[in-house]
Amino acid sequence: MREVLGSPAALPALANVEDTDRALVVAAREGDRRGFETIVRTYQKRVYGLALRMTRRHDVADEIAQETFVRAFTNLDRFELGRPLMPWLARIATNLALNHLASAPVRRETSLPDDHEPPAPRSASHDGEPLRALLSSELTRALDAAIEKLPAEQKAVFVLKVQEELRYEEIAEVLGISLGTVMSRLSRARAKLKTMLRDHL
Repeated sequence: MREVLGSPAALPALANVEDTDRALVVAAREGDRRGFETIVRTYQKRVYGLALRMTRRHDVADEIAQETFVRAFTNLDRFELGRPLMPWLARIATNLALNHLASAPVRRETSLPDDHEPPAPRSASHDGEPLRALLSSELTRALDAAIEKLPAEQKAVFVLKVQEELRYEEIAEVLGISLGTVMSRLSRARAKLKTMLRDHL
């Protein structure tokens, strides 16, 4: 992933995420470039990871991450101070990813990220370790492939909840849907994944 901006800013850490985000946004709004640089440094890996899980393509995820921060910068005045930044950034990134999925041709087979390659056995003397590593790797690949087959709306909810660990309320805000819809889509996604992974569980 390309780095969006230059060197990290040396701004003081505050008591909690909301206070830190507030200080950074205020600084950026007032023209302090370091404030937005620190926002990017803090959240670019998570934004990129979210986009990658949604699209399964490194190049697309990189473009979405770049565009997410461009849009965030141009809309800083709309951000509600006192709230965490990540759900707001996740909304932008998720909408961009969903737009890509809606416009891109359906892909039945996709390449997985490099970090999903099977780990090499650590030592032949540990009889169970290579087998456990292989089984874990195969299950991870099977899960990734199954997630890829979910409808885009269900995939978004599953990724935000299970892999990004957002709260239900945050997911509802990110996707602009009701809490009940979040739970319903998540339940359907889990049921479909359970069926698709039946042979691996």
